[in-house]
Amino acid sequence: MIGSAFESLAANKVRSGLTMLGVVIGVALVIILVSLGESARLFVDDQMRGIGFGRNGLIIHPGRMDPPIEPSKLRLEDSREISRRIPEVLDQVPIVVGSAYIRSGGQEHKTSIRGFTENYTELVNHRVESGTFLTALDVEQHRKTCVIGQKIKDKMFGGMAPIGETVRLAGRRFTVVGVMEKKGEMMGDDLDDMVIVPITSAQDLLDTDKLNAIIVWSRSTEDLSIVREKIGEFLSGRHMRKDDFHFHTQEEMISILGTITGTLTAFVSGVAAVSLLVGCIGIVNIMLVSVLERTREIGIRKAVGARHQDIFWQFFGESMVLGMLGGFTGLFTGVGAAALVMKQTGLPVQISGWAVGLALACSLGVGVVAGVYPAMRAARANPIQALRFEH
Repeated sequence: MIGSAFESLAANKVRSGLTMLGVVIGVALVIILVSLGESARLFVDDQMRGIGFGRNGLIIHPGRMDPPIEPSKLRLEDSREISRRIPEVLDQVPIVVGSAYIRSGGQEHKTSIRGFTENYTELVNHRVESGTFLTALDVEQHRKTCVIGQKIKDKMFGGMAPIGETVRLAGRRFTVVGVMEKKGEMMGDDLDDMVIVPITSAQDLLDTDKLNAIIVWSRSTEDLSIVREKIGEFLSGRHMRKDDFHFHTQEEMISILGTITGTLTAFVSGVAAVSLLVGCIGIVNIMLVSVLERTREIGIRKAVGARHQDIFWQFFGESMVLGMLGGFTGLFTGVGAAALVMKQTGLPVQISGWAVGLALACSLGVGVVAGVYPAMRAARANPIQALRFEH
Protein backbone atom coordinates (compact mmCIF):
# COMPACT_ATOMS: atom_id res chain seq x y z
CA MET A 1 0.00 0.00 0.00
CA ILE A 2 2.71 2.49 1.02
CA GLY A 3 4.89 1.58 -1.96
CA SER A 4 2.11 2.11 -4.48
CA ALA A 5 1.17 5.37 -2.71
CA PHE A 6 4.69 6.70 -3.17
CA GLU A 7 4.71 5.65 -6.81
CA SER A 8 1.41 7.39 -7.47
CA LEU A 9 2.50 10.61 -5.75
CA ALA A 10 5.89 10.55 -7.49
CA ALA A 11 4.11 10.52 -10.84
CA ASN A 12 2.76 14.03 -10.04
CA LYS A 13 5.61 15.60 -8.07
CA VAL A 14 4.67 19.27 -8.49
CA ARG A 15 1.01 18.70 -7.67
CA SER A 16 1.90 16.58 -4.64
CA GLY A 17 4.37 19.23 -3.42
CA LEU A 18 1.86 22.05 -3.69
CA THR A 19 -0.76 19.93 -1.95
CA MET A 20 1.55 19.40 1.03
CA LEU A 21 2.48 23.10 1.33
CA GLY A 22 -0.23 24.00 3.84
CA VAL A 23 0.79 21.10 6.10
CA VAL A 24 4.47 22.04 5.79
CA ILE A 25 3.82 25.66 6.81
CA GLY A 26 1.56 24.71 9.72
CA VAL A 27 3.99 22.16 11.18
CA ALA A 28 7.01 24.44 10.73
CA LEU A 29 5.27 27.38 12.43
CA VAL A 30 4.34 25.32 15.48
CA ILE A 31 7.88 23.99 15.93
CA ILE A 32 9.57 27.35 15.34
CA LEU A 33 7.53 29.44 17.75
CA VAL A 34 7.18 26.92 20.57
CA SER A 35 10.91 26.15 20.42
CA LEU A 36 11.81 29.85 20.39
CA GLY A 37 9.57 30.42 23.41
CA GLU A 38 11.22 27.62 25.39
CA SER A 39 14.68 28.80 24.30
CA ALA A 40 13.94 32.36 25.44
CA ARG A 41 12.77 31.15 28.87
CA LEU A 42 15.90 29.01 29.20
CA PHE A 43 18.01 32.01 28.16
CA VAL A 44 16.49 34.22 30.88
CA ASP A 45 16.99 31.50 33.49
CA ASP A 46 20.63 30.99 32.41
CA GLN A 47 21.27 34.73 32.44
CA MET A 48 19.89 35.03 35.96
CA ARG A 49 22.02 32.14 37.17
CA GLY A 50 25.02 33.49 35.26
CA ILE A 51 24.99 36.75 37.21
CA GLY A 52 24.17 34.93 40.44
CA PHE A 53 20.69 36.39 40.97
CA GLY A 54 19.17 33.06 41.93
CA ARG A 55 15.70 31.98 43.01
CA ASN A 56 16.14 33.60 46.42
CA GLY A 57 16.74 37.03 44.85
CA LEU A 58 14.30 39.92 44.87
CA ILE A 59 14.67 43.19 42.94
CA ILE A 60 13.03 46.30 44.41
CA HIS A 61 12.28 48.93 41.77
CA PRO A 62 11.22 52.50 42.53
CA GLY A 63 7.87 53.71 41.28
CA ARG A 64 4.58 51.96 40.67
CA MET A 65 4.33 48.92 38.43
CA ASP A 66 1.38 50.44 36.54
CA PRO A 67 1.14 53.97 35.11
CA PRO A 68 1.26 56.70 36.17
CA ILE A 69 4.89 56.12 37.21
CA GLU A 70 5.68 57.76 40.53
CA PRO A 71 9.03 59.52 41.21
CA SER A 72 11.68 57.33 42.82
CA LYS A 73 11.61 57.27 46.62
CA LEU A 74 14.27 54.63 47.20
CA ARG A 75 17.27 55.91 49.12
CA LEU A 76 20.54 54.39 50.28
CA GLU A 77 19.31 54.41 53.85
CA ASP A 78 16.33 52.27 52.78
CA SER A 79 18.66 49.48 51.67
CA ARG A 80 20.69 49.68 54.86
CA GLU A 81 17.59 49.55 57.05
CA ILE A 82 16.26 46.52 55.18
CA SER A 83 19.34 44.53 56.23
CA ARG A 84 19.10 45.81 59.82
CA ARG A 85 15.40 45.25 60.37
CA ILE A 86 14.57 42.04 58.49
CA PRO A 87 16.40 38.98 59.84
CA GLU A 88 15.38 36.77 56.87
CA VAL A 89 17.47 39.00 54.55
CA LEU A 90 20.86 37.46 53.78
CA ASP A 91 22.27 40.61 52.18
CA GLN A 92 21.43 43.35 49.70
CA VAL A 93 23.08 45.51 47.04
CA PRO A 94 21.76 48.99 46.24
CA ILE A 95 22.30 50.13 42.64
CA VAL A 96 22.74 53.49 40.97
CA VAL A 97 22.90 53.53 37.16
CA GLY A 98 23.88 56.34 34.83
CA SER A 99 26.18 57.18 31.95
CA ALA A 100 29.13 59.49 31.44
CA TYR A 101 32.17 60.00 29.23
CA ILE A 102 35.39 58.40 30.40
CA ARG A 103 38.62 60.04 29.25
CA SER A 104 42.23 58.90 29.51
CA GLY A 105 45.35 59.71 27.48
CA GLY A 106 43.44 61.41 24.68
CA GLN A 107 40.91 58.57 24.44
CA GLU A 108 37.20 59.24 25.08
CA HIS A 109 34.31 56.83 25.35
CA LYS A 110 30.74 57.09 26.61
CA THR A 111 30.05 54.27 29.02
CA SER A 112 27.69 53.05 31.70
CA ILE A 113 28.36 54.13 35.29
CA ARG A 114 27.34 51.68 38.01
CA GLY A 115 27.32 52.57 41.68
CA PHE A 116 27.60 49.54 44.00
CA THR A 117 28.53 48.81 47.57
CA GLU A 118 31.61 46.82 48.51
CA ASN A 119 29.72 43.49 48.77
CA TYR A 120 28.73 43.36 45.07
CA THR A 121 31.28 40.73 44.02
CA GLU A 122 30.48 38.59 47.08
CA LEU A 123 26.83 38.26 46.09
CA VAL A 124 26.89 38.07 42.29
CA ASN A 125 28.86 35.92 39.88
CA HIS A 126 31.07 38.77 38.65
CA ARG A 127 34.65 38.79 39.87
CA VAL A 128 37.70 41.06 39.70
CA GLU A 129 40.32 39.79 37.25
CA SER A 130 43.16 42.07 38.36
CA GLY A 131 43.58 44.59 41.15
CA THR A 132 40.97 44.92 43.87
CA PHE A 133 37.31 45.78 44.22
CA LEU A 134 35.81 48.67 46.14
CA THR A 135 36.05 48.77 49.93
CA ALA A 136 33.63 49.82 52.66
CA LEU A 137 35.87 52.84 53.27
CA ASP A 138 35.55 53.81 49.59
CA VAL A 139 31.79 53.87 50.00
CA GLU A 140 31.79 55.61 53.36
CA GLN A 141 34.21 58.37 52.31
CA HIS A 142 32.84 58.89 48.76
CA ARG A 143 36.25 58.06 47.35
CA LYS A 144 37.01 58.61 43.67
CA THR A 145 38.05 55.02 42.93
CA CYS A 146 36.73 52.83 40.12
CA VAL A 147 36.82 49.33 38.69
CA ILE A 148 36.58 49.08 34.91
CA GLY A 149 35.24 46.46 32.50
CA GLN A 150 37.32 44.66 29.89
CA LYS A 151 36.11 46.82 26.97
CA ILE A 152 36.98 49.99 28.87
CA LYS A 153 40.45 48.60 29.60
CA ASP A 154 41.01 47.77 25.92
CA LYS A 155 39.68 51.11 24.65
CA MET A 156 41.44 53.33 27.17
CA PHE A 157 44.68 51.49 27.89
CA GLY A 158 45.23 48.88 25.16
CA GLY A 159 47.97 46.53 26.37
CA MET A 160 49.00 48.74 29.30
CA ALA A 161 48.22 47.86 32.93
CA PRO A 162 45.49 50.28 34.10
CA ILE A 163 45.79 49.68 37.87
CA GLY A 164 46.74 52.94 39.59
CA GLU A 165 46.08 55.04 36.51
CA THR A 166 43.81 58.08 36.58
CA VAL A 167 40.77 58.52 34.38
CA ARG A 168 38.19 61.29 34.17
CA LEU A 169 34.51 60.50 34.57
CA ALA A 170 32.27 63.43 33.66
CA GLY A 171 35.30 65.63 34.19
CA ARG A 172 36.18 64.27 37.66
CA ARG A 173 39.37 62.37 38.42
CA PHE A 174 39.03 58.71 39.46
CA THR A 175 41.77 56.20 40.22
CA VAL A 176 41.49 52.72 38.65
CA VAL A 177 41.88 50.07 41.37
CA GLY A 178 40.71 46.99 39.47
CA VAL A 179 39.57 45.36 36.23
CA MET A 180 36.52 43.07 36.16
CA GLU A 181 36.58 39.67 34.47
CA LYS A 182 35.15 39.38 30.97
CA LYS A 183 31.45 38.65 31.30
CA GLY A 184 29.76 39.62 28.03
CA GLU A 185 26.12 40.64 27.79
CA MET A 186 23.46 39.82 30.35
CA MET A 187 19.85 40.54 29.36
CA GLY A 188 21.07 43.00 26.72
CA ASP A 189 23.37 44.76 29.21
CA ASP A 190 27.08 44.75 28.32
CA LEU A 191 28.88 44.07 31.61
CA ASP A 192 32.28 44.61 29.95
CA ASP A 193 31.43 48.18 28.94
CA MET A 194 30.91 49.79 32.33
CA VAL A 195 32.73 51.56 35.12
CA ILE A 196 31.93 50.57 38.71
CA VAL A 197 32.34 53.25 41.39
CA PRO A 198 31.33 53.46 45.06
CA ILE A 199 27.59 54.03 45.23
CA THR A 200 28.03 57.26 47.18
CA SER A 201 30.49 58.56 44.55
CA ALA A 202 28.02 57.56 41.80
CA GLN A 203 25.32 59.63 43.48
CA ASP A 204 27.71 62.59 43.67
CA LEU A 205 28.75 62.11 40.04
CA LEU A 206 25.17 61.82 38.77
CA ASP A 207 23.83 64.47 41.17
CA THR A 208 21.16 62.28 42.76
CA ASP A 209 20.29 60.89 46.17
CA LYS A 210 18.06 58.17 44.72
CA LEU A 211 18.58 54.51 43.85
CA ASN A 212 17.66 52.78 40.61
CA ALA A 213 17.07 49.45 42.36
CA ILE A 214 17.92 47.30 45.35
CA ILE A 215 18.67 43.60 44.96
CA VAL A 216 17.84 41.63 48.10
CA TRP A 217 18.69 37.99 48.79
CA SER A 218 16.72 35.96 51.32
CA ARG A 219 18.45 33.34 53.43
CA SER A 220 16.50 30.63 51.61
CA THR A 221 14.05 30.31 48.75
CA GLU A 222 11.33 29.52 51.29
CA ASP A 223 11.96 32.86 53.05
CA LEU A 224 11.54 34.89 49.86
CA SER A 225 7.79 35.47 50.26
CA ILE A 226 8.31 36.50 53.91
CA VAL A 227 11.08 38.90 52.90
CA ARG A 228 8.89 40.39 50.19
CA GLU A 229 6.00 40.95 52.56
CA LYS A 230 8.17 42.48 55.28
CA ILE A 231 9.99 44.78 52.86
CA GLY A 232 6.64 45.93 51.50
CA GLU A 233 5.37 46.75 54.98
CA PHE A 234 8.63 48.47 55.95
CA LEU A 235 8.90 50.66 52.84
CA SER A 236 5.21 51.59 52.91
CA GLY A 237 5.53 52.74 56.51
CA ARG A 238 8.87 54.47 55.95
CA HIS A 239 7.64 56.39 52.92
CA MET A 240 4.26 57.21 54.50
CA ARG A 241 2.51 55.92 51.38
CA LYS A 242 2.03 52.83 49.23
CA ASP A 243 2.79 51.96 45.62
CA ASP A 244 6.02 53.97 45.18
CA PHE A 245 7.97 50.72 44.66
CA HIS A 246 7.43 47.30 43.11
CA PHE A 247 9.13 43.91 43.10
CA HIS A 248 10.46 41.40 40.59
CA THR A 249 11.69 37.87 41.21
CA GLN A 250 13.37 35.49 38.79
CA GLU A 251 10.15 33.50 38.44
CA GLU A 252 8.16 36.66 37.72
CA MET A 253 10.59 37.75 35.01
CA ILE A 254 10.34 34.33 33.39
CA SER A 255 6.55 34.47 33.81
CA ILE A 256 6.39 37.86 32.05
CA LEU A 257 8.40 36.44 29.18
CA GLY A 258 6.13 33.37 29.19
CA THR A 259 3.06 35.61 28.89
CA ILE A 260 4.56 37.40 25.90
CA THR A 261 5.64 34.21 24.15
CA GLY A 262 2.33 32.58 25.08
CA THR A 263 0.41 35.35 23.34
CA LEU A 264 2.62 35.03 20.27
CA THR A 265 2.26 31.25 20.39
CA ALA A 266 -1.53 31.54 20.50
CA PHE A 267 -1.51 33.91 17.51
CA VAL A 268 0.87 31.82 15.41
CA SER A 269 -0.93 28.64 16.47
CA GLY A 270 -4.06 30.15 14.92
CA VAL A 271 -2.13 30.78 11.70
CA ALA A 272 -0.73 27.23 11.87
CA ALA A 273 -4.23 25.82 12.38
CA VAL A 274 -5.47 27.71 9.31
CA SER A 275 -2.46 26.39 7.34
CA LEU A 276 -3.23 22.83 8.42
CA LEU A 277 -6.89 23.30 7.51
CA VAL A 278 -5.87 24.61 4.09
CA GLY A 279 -3.52 21.63 3.79
CA CYS A 280 -6.35 19.27 4.72
CA ILE A 281 -8.67 20.81 2.13
CA GLY A 282 -5.89 20.64 -0.44
CA ILE A 283 -5.32 16.95 0.18
CA VAL A 284 -9.06 16.23 -0.02
CA ASN A 285 -9.26 18.15 -3.29
CA ILE A 286 -6.25 16.47 -4.88
CA MET A 287 -7.41 13.01 -3.78
CA LEU A 288 -10.86 13.60 -5.30
CA VAL A 289 -9.15 14.68 -8.52
CA SER A 290 -6.98 11.57 -8.35
CA VAL A 291 -10.04 9.34 -7.87
CA LEU A 292 -11.69 10.97 -10.90
CA GLU A 293 -8.58 10.62 -13.09
CA ARG A 294 -8.12 6.97 -12.13
CA THR A 295 -11.75 5.88 -12.43
CA ARG A 296 -10.96 3.38 -15.22
CA GLU A 297 -8.04 2.03 -13.15
CA ILE A 298 -10.47 1.46 -10.26
CA GLY A 299 -12.88 -0.33 -12.61
CA ILE A 300 -10.12 -2.59 -13.99
CA ARG A 301 -8.85 -3.45 -10.49
CA LYS A 302 -12.37 -4.36 -9.34
CA ALA A 303 -12.95 -6.39 -12.51
CA VAL A 304 -9.92 -8.56 -11.77
CA GLY A 305 -10.95 -9.18 -8.17
CA ALA A 306 -9.93 -6.20 -6.04
CA ARG A 307 -12.21 -5.79 -2.99
CA HIS A 308 -13.75 -2.55 -1.69
CA GLN A 309 -11.26 -2.42 1.19
CA ASP A 310 -8.33 -2.85 -1.24
CA ILE A 311 -9.40 0.23 -3.18
CA PHE A 312 -10.11 2.13 0.06
CA TRP A 313 -6.68 1.44 1.53
CA GLN A 314 -4.96 2.32 -1.72
CA PHE A 315 -6.32 5.88 -1.77
CA PHE A 316 -6.36 6.27 2.01
CA GLY A 317 -2.67 5.30 2.04
CA GLU A 318 -1.86 8.02 -0.50
CA SER A 319 -3.58 10.61 1.67
CA MET A 320 -1.69 9.47 4.78
CA VAL A 321 1.62 9.56 2.90
CA LEU A 322 0.86 13.12 1.74
CA GLY A 323 0.14 14.17 5.33
CA MET A 324 3.25 12.49 6.75
CA LEU A 325 5.51 13.80 3.98
CA GLY A 326 4.20 17.28 4.67
CA GLY A 327 4.72 16.72 8.39
CA PHE A 328 8.33 15.55 8.07
CA THR A 329 9.14 18.30 5.57
CA GLY A 330 7.67 20.85 7.98
CA LEU A 331 9.60 19.21 10.83
CA PHE A 332 12.98 19.57 9.13
CA THR A 333 12.10 23.08 7.92
CA GLY A 334 10.92 24.17 11.38
CA VAL A 335 13.88 22.66 13.26
CA GLY A 336 16.36 24.16 10.80
CA ALA A 337 14.75 27.61 10.85
CA ALA A 338 14.42 27.62 14.67
CA ALA A 339 18.05 26.57 15.16
CA LEU A 340 19.22 29.26 12.70
CA VAL A 341 17.24 32.01 14.46
CA MET A 342 18.53 30.89 17.87
CA LYS A 343 22.15 30.92 16.73
CA GLN A 344 21.79 34.31 15.06
CA THR A 345 20.18 35.87 18.17
CA GLY A 346 22.47 34.18 20.69
CA LEU A 347 19.72 32.08 22.24
CA PRO A 348 20.48 28.52 23.37
CA VAL A 349 19.43 25.96 20.75
CA GLN A 350 16.39 24.30 22.30
CA ILE A 351 13.99 22.32 20.10
CA SER A 352 10.73 21.48 21.83
CA GLY A 353 10.15 17.72 21.79
CA TRP A 354 6.45 17.97 22.57
CA ALA A 355 5.96 20.54 19.78
CA VAL A 356 7.62 18.14 17.33
CA GLY A 357 5.36 15.30 18.49
CA LEU A 358 2.24 17.48 18.33
CA ALA A 359 3.09 18.79 14.87
CA LEU A 360 3.67 15.29 13.48
CA ALA A 361 0.47 14.01 15.10
CA CYS A 362 -1.45 16.90 13.52
CA SER A 363 0.03 16.18 10.10
CA LEU A 364 -0.92 12.50 10.41
CA GLY A 365 -4.39 13.55 11.56
CA VAL A 366 -4.73 15.78 8.52
CA GLY A 367 -3.79 12.88 6.27
CA VAL A 368 -6.30 10.58 7.98
CA VAL A 369 -9.19 13.08 7.95
CA ALA A 370 -8.52 14.20 4.40
CA GLY A 371 -8.22 10.66 3.06
CA VAL A 372 -11.42 9.06 4.40
CA TYR A 373 -14.00 10.62 2.03
CA PRO A 374 -12.02 10.29 -1.26
CA ALA A 375 -11.04 6.70 -0.35
CA MET A 376 -14.65 5.78 0.45
CA ARG A 377 -15.79 7.34 -2.81
CA ALA A 378 -13.21 5.32 -4.75
CA ALA A 379 -14.13 2.09 -2.94
CA ARG A 380 -17.85 2.53 -3.69
CA ALA A 381 -17.34 3.09 -7.42
CA ASN A 382 -19.43 0.78 -9.65
CA PRO A 383 -16.92 -1.31 -11.68
CA ILE A 384 -19.08 -1.36 -14.86
CA GLN A 385 -19.60 2.41 -14.84
CA ALA A 386 -15.94 2.90 -13.98
CA LEU A 387 -14.82 0.86 -16.99
CA ARG A 388 -17.05 2.94 -19.28
CA PHE A 389 -15.81 6.25 -17.79
CA GLU A 390 -13.88 8.59 -20.07
CA HIS A 391 -12.34 11.92 -19.06
